[in-house]
Amino acid sequence: MITTDYGSWNRRVYRYELTVEQSAMIALGDYADDYDLDAIAAAWRTAINDALPSGVTLCGNEFIGPRGATNFGDYPTDEDGDLDIHAIVEGIDFDAIAARFDLTAA
Repeated sequence: MITTDYGSWNRRVYRYELTVEQSAMIALGDYADDYDLDAIAAAWRTAINDALPSGVTLCGNEFIGPRGATNFGDYPTDEDGDLDIHAIVEGIDFDAIAARFDLTAA
């Protein structure tokens, strides 16, 4: 299978955030120090990859997938017919992932 770049994190998910880690830190806001940020980012990356269609993956901060793919089945697509990665990521419960790594939880 020949693959191609589906876009970067800041192009396909959160425009002004460059990395998964930065997005996690921003989501946690003033409470970021209360969490294991590295573990959250790793778990979020896993959840994202599990939610993406077969053959599409988040590799670093780039989404990679099969070149020329046009049929994404039941996965959301944008107005251009491209895979709507933002919608897929938004469908993941970030708060549930973060709660697993709350350093202040008793």
